[in-house]
Amino acid sequence: MSSSRKRLIVYDLDGTLADTAEDIAEAVNAMLRQMAASPLSRDEIRRLVGRGLHDLIARCLDTNDPQRIRNGLDAFEAHYAAHLVDHSTLYPGVPEVLDYFHDRRQAVLTNKPNPFARDLLAALGVAQRFCAILAGADGHPKKPDPTALCALMQAQGASAPETLLVGDSVIDVQTGRNAGVLTVIVAQGFEDPQALQAARPDLLIMHFTQLLQVAKRHGW
Repeated sequence: MSSSRKRLIVYDLDGTLADTAEDIAEAVNAMLRQMAASPLSRDEIRRLVGRGLHDLIARCLDTNDPQRIRNGLDAFEAHYAAHLVDHSTLYPGVPEVLDYFHDRRQAVLTNKPNPFARDLLAALGVAQRFCAILAGADGHPKKPDPTALCALMQAQGASAPETLLVGDSVIDVQTGRNAGVLTVIVAQGFEDPQALQAARPDLLIMHFTQLLQVAKRHGW
């Protein structure tokens, strides 16, 4: 595992920096009610999060019909915009990690679309800590395509060995691997820990609070 000091630290958002599961689940079920579809459990919805909002709505509605998906998106977005941080909070340890890396470049790379990603981070009081908040539909292919991560590295003048990716999903493992970047996965978020272990990230930790001690130990 690379012990080099990192120039750029890139975080996923949902399930990594912030516990957003309840607000997402409530917005999904509000959408399903409006669309006359059966509600889903929070655990069922958690398993569908990660590949962007369009994919989430299509899978929750179990449809490929573009108009039905569009209607579902409109219903979800209207509810979610009004209830973005009813329950969502930063995970324990996040402020301490952001403080530790304060003299480096820190960014967010998420498949969650803007303005939701920016607005959520602003509402949680940390948006100003990031040099960039790259979200789904911001012009690059979604993760696990490495294009957005590579563009971010280039813009911030960071090579692959100087970059650390922190996420919570198999998609994040694949993104880091595709970009040749050291990837730490936190098993606190939306994905089953066994699936994360099977994906073989560079490092798997159980809680974000462990990241600070790991960063110090490896000289990141």
